[in-house]
Amino acid sequence: MYIACDEAGHTGPNLLADDQKIFSFASVNINDDEAWEIIADARKAFPVQMPELKASRLLSSDNGRRLISFIIDALDQHFAINAHDKLLALCGWIFEYVFEPVYKENPRIFYEKDFHRFIAMFCYLWIRDNRADAAKVLAQFQSYMRSKDIDQAPILFNFVEKQNEEQPHPFQLVQRFATGHRDAIAKDNENIRRNTRDAGTWTLDLSASALWSHLNHWGRTKQPLTVICDESKPLRSIAPDLAGPTYEGVMEYANAIYGHSDIGWELAAPIEFVDSRAHPSVQLADVLAGTTAFGFANGLPEGMEKIGEMMHQHMLRDSIFPDFERVDLKKDPVKVHYAILYELAVTAEGFGTGAPIEAYIEIAEKGVASGELNFH
Repeated sequence: MYIACDEAGHTGPNLLADDQKIFSFASVNINDDEAWEIIADARKAFPVQMPELKASRLLSSDNGRRLISFIIDALDQHFAINAHDKLLALCGWIFEYVFEPVYKENPRIFYEKDFHRFIAMFCYLWIRDNRADAAKVLAQFQSYMRSKDIDQAPILFNFVEKQNEEQPHPFQLVQRFATGHRDAIAKDNENIRRNTRDAGTWTLDLSASALWSHLNHWGRTKQPLTVICDESKPLRSIAPDLAGPTYEGVMEYANAIYGHSDIGWELAAPIEFVDSRAHPSVQLADVLAGTTAFGFANGLPEGMEKIGEMMHQHMLRDSIFPDFERVDLKKDPVKVHYAILYELAVTAEGFGTGAPIEAYIEIAEKGVASGELNFH
Protein backbone atom coordinates (compact mmCIF):
# COMPACT_ATOMS: atom_id res chain seq x y z
CA MET A 1 0.00 0.00 0.00
CA TYR A 2 1.37 3.38 -1.07
CA ILE A 3 1.00 6.19 1.50
CA ALA A 4 1.89 9.88 1.07
CA CYS A 5 1.94 12.23 4.06
CA ASP A 6 2.15 15.92 4.88
CA GLU A 7 1.41 18.24 7.78
CA ALA A 8 0.20 21.78 8.44
CA GLY A 9 0.64 24.20 11.31
CA HIS A 10 4.07 22.83 12.16
CA THR A 11 6.04 24.91 14.67
CA GLY A 12 8.44 22.20 15.83
CA PRO A 13 8.76 21.80 19.60
CA ASN A 14 7.31 25.29 20.16
CA LEU A 15 3.63 24.58 20.79
CA LEU A 16 2.81 28.05 22.09
CA ALA A 17 3.00 29.99 18.81
CA ASP A 18 0.02 32.37 18.82
CA ASP A 19 -0.40 32.34 15.05
CA GLN A 20 -0.41 28.54 14.70
CA LYS A 21 -2.64 27.00 17.37
CA ILE A 22 -3.64 23.89 15.40
CA PHE A 23 -1.38 21.15 14.07
CA SER A 24 -2.75 18.70 11.50
CA PHE A 25 -1.43 15.70 9.61
CA ALA A 26 -2.84 13.92 6.58
CA SER A 27 -2.12 10.75 4.62
CA VAL A 28 -3.48 9.51 1.30
CA ASN A 29 -3.20 5.99 -0.05
CA ILE A 30 -2.98 6.73 -3.75
CA ASN A 31 0.14 6.79 -5.90
CA ASP A 32 1.57 9.71 -7.87
CA ASP A 33 0.03 8.65 -11.19
CA GLU A 34 -3.45 8.60 -9.64
CA ALA A 35 -2.74 11.89 -7.90
CA TRP A 36 -1.70 13.54 -11.20
CA GLU A 37 -5.05 12.55 -12.71
CA ILE A 38 -7.05 13.99 -9.78
CA ILE A 39 -5.09 17.25 -9.84
CA ALA A 40 -5.40 17.54 -13.64
CA ASP A 41 -9.18 17.06 -13.46
CA ALA A 42 -9.42 19.54 -10.58
CA ARG A 43 -7.39 22.18 -12.42
CA LYS A 44 -9.50 21.73 -15.54
CA ALA A 45 -12.71 22.22 -13.59
CA PHE A 46 -11.41 25.04 -11.40
CA PRO A 47 -8.32 26.72 -12.92
CA VAL A 48 -5.85 28.22 -10.45
CA GLN A 49 -2.57 29.99 -11.09
CA MET A 50 -0.09 28.10 -8.93
CA PRO A 51 2.46 25.48 -9.96
CA GLU A 52 2.09 23.54 -6.69
CA LEU A 53 -1.19 23.17 -4.83
CA LYS A 54 -1.08 24.70 -1.37
CA ALA A 55 -4.15 24.72 0.85
CA SER A 56 -3.27 28.03 2.49
CA ARG A 57 -3.48 29.83 -0.88
CA LEU A 58 -6.39 27.84 -2.29
CA LEU A 59 -8.60 28.64 0.69
CA SER A 60 -8.31 32.36 -0.01
CA SER A 61 -10.46 32.25 -3.17
CA ASP A 62 -13.84 30.83 -4.17
CA ASN A 63 -12.29 28.92 -7.06
CA GLY A 64 -9.58 27.54 -4.79
CA ARG A 65 -12.15 26.33 -2.27
CA ARG A 66 -14.13 24.62 -5.03
CA LEU A 67 -10.94 22.93 -6.20
CA ILE A 68 -10.26 21.71 -2.66
CA SER A 69 -13.80 20.33 -2.42
CA PHE A 70 -13.36 18.54 -5.76
CA ILE A 71 -10.11 16.94 -4.60
CA ILE A 72 -11.37 15.80 -1.21
CA ASP A 73 -14.50 14.33 -2.80
CA ALA A 74 -12.28 12.43 -5.26
CA LEU A 75 -10.19 11.09 -2.36
CA ASP A 76 -13.13 9.71 -0.39
CA GLN A 77 -12.18 6.44 1.35
CA HIS A 78 -8.52 7.01 0.47
CA PHE A 79 -7.31 9.40 3.15
CA ALA A 80 -6.96 9.91 6.89
CA ILE A 81 -6.48 13.09 8.89
CA ASN A 82 -5.92 14.07 12.49
CA ALA A 83 -5.41 17.36 14.27
CA HIS A 84 -4.32 18.69 17.64
CA ASP A 85 -4.99 21.74 19.76
CA LYS A 86 -1.34 22.52 20.50
CA LEU A 87 -1.97 23.99 23.93
CA LEU A 88 -3.81 20.87 25.06
CA ALA A 89 -1.17 18.67 23.44
CA LEU A 90 1.51 20.43 25.48
CA CYS A 91 -0.58 19.84 28.60
CA GLY A 92 -0.70 16.18 27.65
CA TRP A 93 3.09 16.08 27.59
CA ILE A 94 3.00 17.11 31.27
CA PHE A 95 1.55 13.71 32.10
CA GLU A 96 4.11 11.89 29.98
CA TYR A 97 7.17 13.77 31.22
CA VAL A 98 6.16 14.63 34.81
CA PHE A 99 3.87 11.84 36.03
CA GLU A 100 4.93 8.85 33.96
CA PRO A 101 8.65 8.99 34.96
CA VAL A 102 7.63 8.40 38.58
CA TYR A 103 5.53 5.35 37.70
CA LYS A 104 7.43 4.20 34.63
CA GLU A 105 7.63 0.61 35.83
CA ASN A 106 3.85 0.26 35.52
CA PRO A 107 2.11 3.25 33.95
CA ARG A 108 -0.62 1.10 32.43
CA ILE A 109 -3.06 1.62 35.32
CA PHE A 110 -3.19 5.35 34.61
CA TYR A 111 -3.90 4.83 30.91
CA GLU A 112 -6.55 2.22 31.66
CA LYS A 113 -8.37 4.72 33.87
CA ASP A 114 -7.89 7.63 31.42
CA PHE A 115 -6.04 9.53 34.15
CA HIS A 116 -3.66 10.92 31.52
CA ARG A 117 -6.58 12.62 29.78
CA PHE A 118 -7.80 14.04 33.08
CA ILE A 119 -4.36 15.52 33.80
CA ALA A 120 -4.16 17.06 30.32
CA MET A 121 -7.55 18.76 30.71
CA PHE A 122 -6.87 19.68 34.36
CA CYS A 123 -3.70 21.50 33.28
CA TYR A 124 -5.45 22.99 30.26
CA LEU A 125 -8.09 24.63 32.46
CA TRP A 126 -5.48 26.12 34.74
CA ILE A 127 -3.33 27.40 31.91
CA ARG A 128 -6.36 29.26 30.54
CA ASP A 129 -6.78 30.96 33.93
CA ASN A 130 -5.92 34.65 34.18
CA ARG A 131 -3.56 34.22 37.11
CA ALA A 132 -0.13 35.64 36.48
CA ASP A 133 1.92 32.44 36.70
CA ALA A 134 -0.48 30.41 34.56
CA ALA A 135 0.92 31.93 31.39
CA LYS A 136 4.46 31.13 32.47
CA VAL A 137 4.22 27.51 33.54
CA LEU A 138 3.91 25.96 30.08
CA ALA A 139 6.59 28.24 28.64
CA GLN A 140 8.90 27.11 31.45
CA PHE A 141 7.95 23.46 30.97
CA GLN A 142 8.64 23.77 27.25
CA SER A 143 12.05 25.33 27.99
CA TYR A 144 12.82 22.51 30.41
CA MET A 145 12.00 19.84 27.84
CA ARG A 146 14.27 21.55 25.32
CA SER A 147 17.22 21.94 27.66
CA LYS A 148 16.53 19.07 30.11
CA ASP A 149 17.60 21.58 32.80
CA ILE A 150 14.91 21.29 35.43
CA ASP A 151 15.80 24.69 36.87
CA GLN A 152 14.24 26.16 33.72
CA ALA A 153 10.78 25.40 35.21
CA PRO A 154 10.76 26.70 38.81
CA ILE A 155 6.98 27.25 38.94
CA LEU A 156 6.48 23.53 38.40
CA PHE A 157 9.46 21.97 40.13
CA ASN A 158 10.32 24.42 42.95
CA PHE A 159 6.86 25.00 44.31
CA VAL A 160 6.52 26.64 47.73
CA GLU A 161 3.02 27.00 49.10
CA LYS A 162 2.14 30.53 50.12
CA GLN A 163 1.38 30.97 53.79
CA ASN A 164 -2.19 31.90 54.74
CA GLU A 165 -3.43 31.45 51.18
CA GLU A 166 -7.21 31.51 51.51
CA GLN A 167 -8.08 29.46 48.44
CA PRO A 168 -5.19 27.47 46.95
CA HIS A 169 -5.54 26.87 43.24
CA PRO A 170 -6.16 23.17 42.36
CA PHE A 171 -3.14 23.20 40.04
CA GLN A 172 -0.99 23.26 43.15
CA LEU A 173 -1.58 19.51 43.33
CA VAL A 174 0.41 19.10 40.10
CA GLN A 175 3.10 21.46 41.38
CA ARG A 176 3.36 19.58 44.68
CA PHE A 177 3.68 16.26 42.85
CA ALA A 178 6.31 17.63 40.45
CA THR A 179 8.32 19.28 43.22
CA GLY A 180 8.21 16.20 45.45
CA HIS A 181 9.51 13.97 42.67
CA ARG A 182 11.79 16.57 41.08
CA ASP A 183 14.95 14.45 41.17
CA ALA A 184 13.33 11.31 39.77
CA ILE A 185 11.68 13.28 36.97
CA ALA A 186 14.92 15.07 36.07
CA LYS A 187 16.88 11.82 36.03
CA ASP A 188 14.40 9.99 33.81
CA ASN A 189 13.99 12.83 31.32
CA GLU A 190 17.75 13.26 31.07
CA ASN A 191 17.76 9.79 29.49
CA ILE A 192 15.98 11.31 26.49
CA ARG A 193 19.12 13.20 25.59
CA ARG A 194 21.28 10.07 25.83
CA ASN A 195 18.93 7.54 24.27
CA THR A 196 17.40 9.31 21.28
CA ARG A 197 18.95 9.93 17.88
CA ASP A 198 18.13 13.64 18.00
CA ALA A 199 19.32 14.06 21.63
CA GLY A 200 15.79 15.16 22.53
CA THR A 201 15.71 18.13 20.15
CA TRP A 202 12.24 17.24 18.87
CA THR A 203 10.81 15.82 22.09
CA LEU A 204 7.66 17.97 22.08
CA ASP A 205 7.19 17.97 18.32
CA LEU A 206 3.83 16.55 17.21
CA SER A 207 4.96 15.17 13.85
CA ALA A 208 6.20 11.86 15.22
CA SER A 209 3.04 11.09 17.20
CA ALA A 210 0.91 12.06 14.18
CA LEU A 211 2.87 9.79 11.83
CA TRP A 212 2.60 7.02 14.44
CA SER A 213 -1.20 7.37 14.32
CA HIS A 214 -1.34 7.18 10.54
CA LEU A 215 1.02 4.22 10.29
CA ASN A 216 -1.13 2.37 12.81
CA HIS A 217 -4.27 3.28 10.86
CA TRP A 218 -3.01 1.95 7.54
CA GLY A 219 -1.13 -0.88 9.23
CA ARG A 220 -4.47 -2.44 10.20
CA THR A 221 -4.88 -3.43 6.55
CA LYS A 222 -2.02 -5.90 7.16
CA GLN A 223 -0.39 -4.80 3.90
CA PRO A 224 3.27 -3.69 3.74
CA LEU A 225 3.43 0.10 3.51
CA THR A 226 5.49 2.20 1.13
CA VAL A 227 5.54 5.63 2.77
CA ILE A 228 6.71 8.99 1.46
CA CYS A 229 6.64 12.25 3.44
CA ASP A 230 7.36 15.85 2.64
CA GLU A 231 10.82 16.78 3.93
CA SER A 232 10.72 16.99 7.74
CA LYS A 233 13.64 17.19 10.15
CA PRO A 234 11.77 15.70 13.12
CA LEU A 235 10.35 12.82 11.07
CA ARG A 236 13.69 12.15 9.44
CA SER A 237 15.26 11.93 12.91
CA ILE A 238 12.88 9.19 14.09
CA ALA A 239 12.37 7.34 10.80
CA PRO A 240 15.10 4.72 11.50
CA ASP A 241 13.23 3.73 14.67
CA LEU A 242 10.03 2.87 12.79
CA ALA A 243 11.38 -0.51 11.70
CA GLY A 244 13.85 -3.08 13.00
CA PRO A 245 14.90 -3.81 16.60
CA THR A 246 14.06 -0.35 17.97
CA TYR A 247 10.56 -0.57 16.50
CA GLU A 248 10.05 -3.93 18.17
CA GLY A 249 11.04 -2.51 21.56
CA VAL A 250 8.74 0.48 21.15
CA MET A 251 5.83 -1.76 20.20
CA GLU A 252 6.44 -4.01 23.16
CA TYR A 253 6.28 -1.02 25.50
CA ALA A 254 3.21 0.42 23.75
CA ASN A 255 1.38 -2.90 23.97
CA ALA A 256 2.19 -3.07 27.68
CA ILE A 257 0.62 0.38 28.20
CA TYR A 258 -2.45 -0.06 26.02
CA GLY A 259 -3.08 -3.68 26.93
CA HIS A 260 -3.81 -4.83 23.39
CA SER A 261 -1.92 -5.61 20.21
CA ASP A 262 -4.01 -3.68 17.68
CA ILE A 263 -1.09 -1.45 16.80
CA GLY A 264 1.84 -1.82 14.48
CA TRP A 265 2.69 -1.86 10.80
CA GLU A 266 5.10 -3.37 8.28
CA LEU A 267 7.17 -1.11 6.07
CA ALA A 268 7.98 -2.40 2.59
CA ALA A 269 10.96 -0.02 2.49
CA PRO A 270 12.44 2.76 4.65
CA ILE A 271 10.33 5.91 4.75
CA GLU A 272 11.37 8.27 1.95
CA PHE A 273 11.48 12.06 2.30
CA VAL A 274 10.71 13.90 -0.90
CA ASP A 275 10.13 17.30 -2.51
CA SER A 276 6.37 17.73 -2.79
CA ARG A 277 6.76 19.60 -6.10
CA ALA A 278 7.68 16.30 -7.76
CA HIS A 279 5.12 14.19 -5.89
CA PRO A 280 1.47 15.11 -6.43
CA SER A 281 0.32 12.58 -3.84
CA VAL A 282 2.14 14.64 -1.20
CA GLN A 283 0.48 17.79 -2.59
CA LEU A 284 -2.90 16.17 -2.00
CA ALA A 285 -1.87 15.36 1.57
CA ASP A 286 -0.90 19.03 1.96
CA VAL A 287 -4.33 20.13 0.73
CA LEU A 288 -5.99 17.85 3.29
CA ALA A 289 -3.72 18.84 6.18
CA GLY A 290 -3.95 22.54 5.44
CA THR A 291 -7.73 22.47 5.07
CA THR A 292 -8.02 20.54 8.33
CA ALA A 293 -5.88 23.03 10.25
CA PHE A 294 -7.77 25.97 8.75
CA GLY A 295 -11.14 24.42 9.52
CA PHE A 296 -10.39 23.83 13.18
CA ALA A 297 -8.84 27.27 13.61
CA ASN A 298 -11.41 29.31 11.68
CA GLY A 299 -14.27 27.08 10.60
CA LEU A 300 -14.67 25.93 7.01
CA PRO A 301 -15.97 28.56 4.59
CA GLU A 302 -19.62 28.55 3.54
CA GLY A 303 -20.30 25.98 0.85
CA MET A 304 -17.84 23.40 2.21
CA GLU A 305 -20.27 21.78 4.68
CA LYS A 306 -20.49 18.49 2.77
CA ILE A 307 -16.70 18.28 2.53
CA GLY A 308 -16.46 19.05 6.25
CA GLU A 309 -18.69 16.06 7.02
CA MET A 310 -16.57 13.83 4.80
CA MET A 311 -13.39 15.01 6.52
CA HIS A 312 -14.98 14.32 9.90
CA GLN A 313 -15.64 10.73 8.81
CA HIS A 314 -11.94 10.32 8.02
CA MET A 315 -10.67 11.84 11.29
CA LEU A 316 -8.55 9.48 13.40
CA ARG A 317 -9.39 9.04 17.06
CA ASP A 318 -5.82 10.08 17.80
CA SER A 319 -6.73 13.76 17.70
CA ILE A 320 -6.37 16.13 20.64
CA PHE A 321 -9.12 18.62 21.45
CA PRO A 322 -10.65 19.83 24.72
CA ASP A 323 -13.23 17.60 26.38
CA PHE A 324 -14.57 19.45 29.40
CA GLU A 325 -16.51 16.43 30.66
CA ARG A 326 -13.16 15.02 31.75
CA VAL A 327 -12.92 17.72 34.44
CA ASP A 328 -16.59 17.92 35.41
CA LEU A 329 -16.66 17.15 39.14
CA LYS A 330 -20.31 16.16 38.92
CA LYS A 331 -19.17 12.98 37.17
CA ASP A 332 -17.97 10.05 39.28
CA PRO A 333 -14.87 9.16 37.18
CA VAL A 334 -13.67 12.76 37.54
CA LYS A 335 -14.12 12.60 41.31
CA VAL A 336 -11.95 9.48 41.32
CA HIS A 337 -9.31 11.20 39.20
CA TYR A 338 -9.25 14.22 41.49
CA ALA A 339 -8.85 11.93 44.51
CA ILE A 340 -5.98 10.14 42.75
CA LEU A 341 -4.24 13.42 41.98
CA TYR A 342 -4.60 14.53 45.61
CA GLU A 343 -3.15 11.22 46.82
CA LEU A 344 -0.23 11.48 44.39
CA ALA A 345 0.51 15.02 45.57
CA VAL A 346 0.50 14.26 49.29
CA THR A 347 2.44 11.02 48.70
CA ALA A 348 5.12 13.05 46.94
CA GLU A 349 5.40 15.09 50.15
CA GLY A 350 5.51 11.99 52.34
CA PHE A 351 1.98 12.20 53.73
CA GLY A 352 -0.04 9.80 51.57
CA THR A 353 -1.98 6.75 52.68
CA GLY A 354 0.93 4.49 51.82
CA ALA A 355 -1.34 2.26 49.76
CA PRO A 356 -0.09 1.08 46.35
CA ILE A 357 -1.62 3.23 43.64
CA GLU A 358 -3.73 0.35 42.32
CA ALA A 359 -5.18 -0.18 45.78
CA TYR A 360 -5.80 3.52 46.31
CA ILE A 361 -7.66 3.78 43.00
CA GLU A 362 -9.92 0.94 44.11
CA ILE A 363 -10.51 2.70 47.44
CA ALA A 364 -11.36 5.96 45.65
CA GLU A 365 -13.75 4.23 43.25
CA LYS A 366 -15.60 2.53 46.09
CA GLY A 367 -15.72 5.76 48.10
CA VAL A 368 -17.20 7.73 45.21
CA ALA A 369 -19.71 4.98 44.37
CA SER A 370 -20.93 4.80 47.97
CA GLY A 371 -21.05 8.56 48.43
CA GLU A 372 -18.53 8.38 51.26
CA LEU A 373 -16.01 10.39 49.22
CA ASN A 374 -17.47 13.84 48.57
CA PHE A 375 -16.18 17.02 46.92
CA HIS A 376 -17.24 20.52 47.87
